[in-house]
Amino acid sequence: MNAKHLICAGALAVFTTACGYSIRTATDYDKSVSFSNYHSFSILKGNSSGNLLMDQRAQTDVVSALTSKGWMEVPAGEAQAAVVVHAATKTKHTYETLYDGWGGGWGWRRGWGGGFGGSTTFVNDYKVGTLVVDIFDARTKQAIWHGTASDALSDNAKSNAQATEQAIDKMFSNFPPGAAAAKGH
Repeated sequence: MNAKHLICAGALAVFTTACGYSIRTATDYDKSVSFSNYHSFSILKGNSSGNLLMDQRAQTDVVSALTSKGWMEVPAGEAQAAVVVHAATKTKHTYETLYDGWGGGWGWRRGWGGGFGGSTTFVNDYKVGTLVVDIFDARTKQAIWHGTASDALSDNAKSNAQATEQAIDKMFSNFPPGAAAAKGH
């Protein structure tokens, strides 16, 4: 029984890790901006994914990522930076074919192949999504940072929670820009 649990736990760990690696992130920022001048932010409403819980989860993960970097969430009128979280989804398809009836293959007196049978093809639709986070200077309204995480959203609520958190963590791993260089001096 212990071996069975160990195998299941190992398979789950591999699956969870594999999900994280499929998420692709990219960031860009205004090289003339000194991010050490920013300490507060507010969240502004962005495009919805159509799933309000997913949108709230993404915003919560962004707030968590920024506060872990030393920024503080404040009301919009008091913020130095405005953060907009967008969720974009598109539908993709997979095709599955099931063979039924007396189809071919190995068989006694049939040899190879042959037989009567048919197949049925099903189309499965699923959502693939991208999270986009834009940060603006609240005073000038100029864009100062842009991050994307693709393949971060699906129709599965449990995997969405994990994928969204992984995507945001990965997106903000080197935030704020220039902080690593400043620490090295």
